[in-house]
Amino acid sequence: MKNEDIYKKAKKRVQAKKGFFYHLLAYAFTVGMLYAIMHFEKNGEILPVIIVALSWGIGLATHYFKTFGTEHLDFLGINSNWEEEELEKEIKRLERKRELQERISKEKSLLDDSEDLRLKEIEKKPLQGDFD
Repeated sequence: MKNEDIYKKAKKRVQAKKGFFYHLLAYAFTVGMLYAIMHFEKNGEILPVIIVALSWGIGLATHYFKTFGTEHLDFLGINSNWEEEELEKEIKRLERKRELQERISKEKSLLDDSEDLRLKEIEKKPLQGDFD
């Protein structure tokens, strides 16, 4: 990657983070103002504030995850590289499954060969008895 490409990518990420923080400020200001209006003008009716805060909050959370991913949520028990860890676990699980299937197939083949040998031995015994 060229330095210019790196600079453009970094600038784009910084602009996305800046956009998120402006979105967060607009959310806090609007919900705060709506709460104050409802508290003083509508006798403390809070249901409209909750509806606006939750619905807009979903959009804000989506904006957060689009901008930052899960890199800052380690304190909640969300590992920032959980995807890679889950991918490694899944790969190991599938490899073990394939190894077991190969072992089962190999053992089944050995068992079939063993049964064929036993059948040949059984077939030979009556033939030996006929010549005596």
